[in-house]
Parts: sequence; structure tokens; C-alpha cells
Amino acid sequence: MKAAFLFTSAALAILQAAPAAAEQTVYRAAEQAFLERTSLQAADDKCGYFTELERTALTSGQLQARGALLRAGVPADAIDSAASEVIRFANTQDCGAADFNTAAGYLKNAFSAYIGTMLMEFPGAESVWKASRSRWDTWRVVQDGSSKDYLYQFGLLAPDIDDPEAFPANYSRPLDNPLVSKPFRLTVDLFLTDDQTLPSTARILVRNEAKSPEPWLGAIFSGKPGPPPRTVTSAYWPSERVLIEEEKGQRRARFVFSDDATQALAQLDPRERFEILIQPSARAEDQTTKSLVLEVGDFQAAHLFAKLPPL
Repeated sequence: MKAAFLFTSAALAILQAAPAAAEQTVYRAAEQAFLERTSLQAADDKCGYFTELERTALTSGQLQARGALLRAGVPADAIDSAASEVIRFANTQDCGAADFNTAAGYLKNAFSAYIGTMLMEFPGAESVWKASRSRWDTWRVVQDGSSKDYLYQFGLLAPDIDDPEAFPANYSRPLDNPLVSKPFRLTVDLFLTDDQTLPSTARILVRNEAKSPEPWLGAIFSGKPGPPPRTVTSAYWPSERVLIEEEKGQRRARFVFSDDATQALAQLDPRERFEILIQPSARAEDQTTKSLVLEVGDFQAAHLFAKLPPL
């Protein structure tokens, strides 16, 4: 999609900040996508060009492009500075300007095809969020992972639906339907081995902005990616604990968290990590608290995609 009213100074602001080692193909695509989508957001804020569905998809794409630039090594302040320039320029244009109308038309045409997309992947530096709009899928956003203690899945479960087959006929026309209004359920599933008991609880530790305002991007001494010190985090405890026993004998411990935890994750920098602490059952021989470390990645972009009407 070409937004004709983009101008070179904003692109140069990001270009000059790009590290020499940045993967150029990925970087260039992310740079162009970010500037175009930011321009279109500014045009929409001023003139109201888009529907709620189009606006949600646009924001998802803009966040994904921003995450790619951050992972390429572009400083956040350079990205924000370029965005400010694009927004300032867009606000000087009239709503009837040909460039505005042309760019909005491109987006609407692209969205008409995009709205039929059922599955998307949102890759981060080390992990991938898989997002689904299928009304039959349990997970709408999920990250698969493993530690020395557990295989696990973490993400957003679909809102409860009594019968996917009972969806009204107009669900075959997603442009006619609203965003998903029911909140998804932030959840971690732990796959238990035969000798593992149901853990007593789990908690998510997320950087507390009041205690540590800047994104936590690495360990103090090693510089490697890692979660922030626990002293600067907020803990989110589960509202539900369930042992799921499947027909084939597989068992899963499921912990479901509040929407507050979902919102806290959405506010983090996509380069950050967060931690899930697993407290063993009082009957377990090993009473050591287990830790899962996950990458934030483009969680919010995946969440917005999954909120588009189910297919």
C-alpha cells in the first residue's frame, strides 16, 4: 500500500538510527510499513476514514511494524520522532486531499482481502505468537514453549461459545460483523508428565512501570535478554485453576488470569521478557518454584488481529 503523502524526512529519521547490522530486507519493509500505517492512523484520527474493523487491523499492522523496527535495533525515540513528524504532516492536510483519499482507498481495498485471513503468525526475536480467528480453535493467540520442567502453552483462550456450528449465517460475511466483544482469557497450560502433580498456583511477573519506567531489555551483567528483577515487577495471580485430563491420558494444568494481566502485557515493550512462576503442590517431593521466561513480542498486534470477527 502506498501512502502518497509520506515524506522523506521521517524515513531519514529512522534510517539514520538503523544499526549497520540490521537485516536490510526486513528492516526496509518494516520501516515503510510503519510510516505508511502511522500516516493512515493520523489521517483517520483527523477525518474518520475507516470502520472499526479497518482501524483495528491498521493498528495491529502498525504495532507489528514497530516491533520489527525495535528488534532490528532502531532506538524507540527515533521511531517515535519519525511517527511524530508523519502525524504533524498529516494534520496539515485537508480531509478532502487527493492523497488522503487515495491512501484510504488503498487500505480499504487491501482490508477487503485481509478480512478473510484466518491464521497469522507474529514472529519475535526468539518465539512466535500464533493467532487464529477460527471459531473452532481453543487458542486465539498462543505461544508454545518448553523449559527443563514443562512443555507449555501460553496465550489467550477464545471466549466461551456454546456451539461454533450455531453461528449465524452472516459470519460468512465478516465485514458485516463487529469486533469480538467478550474478553479473551489469558491462560497458561502446563503439560504434566505421569509423575507430576497439579501445581498449587502460578503467577505472572510483569515489569511495574512505576518501579522501572524504562523497558527492561537484558540482565544487568550479561546483557542477555531476560526478565526484570522481581523487585520491580507486579504479580498477577490466577482466578482459576483446572486439571484437564484428556482421553489419551494426557494431563494439563491450566491457570487462567484476569484481563488486568492481559492489559499489563500489552503495555510492555515487544523486546521485553516476563516470567511465570509455578508453585508446586504441597504433596510434591520437589518444593522448588519453577520459572518460565517468555518473550513479549508482538502480543498486542496478535491480540488485535484475533479480535476481528471469527471465521
